[in-house]
Amino acid sequence: MSREMRIIWLHDRLSSNDPASMNEYTGKFGISSRQARRDFKYMRTNLGAPLKYSRTSKEYFYSETYRLPSLFEDSMKSQTKSENLVSSIFLKAINRKKAVKVVLRGGNEFFFSPACFDERQEQFCGVQEDSELCFVRSDEVDKVKITSRRYIEEPMLWKKLFPRGAKFSEARFDFEKDFRVYHFFHFGDLVMFLASNEEARITGPEDVVEKLKEVTVSLLKTLGA
Repeated sequence: MSREMRIIWLHDRLSSNDPASMNEYTGKFGISSRQARRDFKYMRTNLGAPLKYSRTSKEYFYSETYRLPSLFEDSMKSQTKSENLVSSIFLKAINRKKAVKVVLRGGNEFFFSPACFDERQEQFCGVQEDSELCFVRSDEVDKVKITSRRYIEEPMLWKKLFPRGAKFSEARFDFEKDFRVYHFFHFGDLVMFLASNEEARITGPEDVVEKLKEVTVSLLKTLGA
């Protein structure tokens, strides 16, 4: 989530006389305390917010009634509309299994096959043309369009919701000398994928193979085999 959206959330919270702690703020948005302090400094210096900190309760609060500048609110409305449009294009690409061309705000551009997204539909995960796992945030995108490029499907990620802080892993497969790398964030998805793809032989990484062996032994004990 962009800094502006975080500030809107904090402003609404504090305007309701409901203080917020540093841990709550960083935990909600998955940011560092250093990044949070930059947000707070921006509010005080650039937006003139009466943001104060209580050493007793260890919470931030407004010392007086405050309203965000109208220019900031107008800018946020425009940015939110833009981010929603980007997210809708990504979601459409996932449903259609289409690759997209992405141009980031910094000018970097690449082709991307989105596969899944977070709870807020703000961060999308998929692969680039080199099959490397890639994360793209809607607030970092300047332009995006659906293309006719070949879509690179990630069978264990496709059209799924990934939780905040999810750890993605990779698995290497041999499909009768056709070597592929796929990604997953739930180990159970890997087990189900192998169960429904008998031609796939997993070749690595070693820690994933060892964990599969442990799961197999556990299942055999449960079945009394």
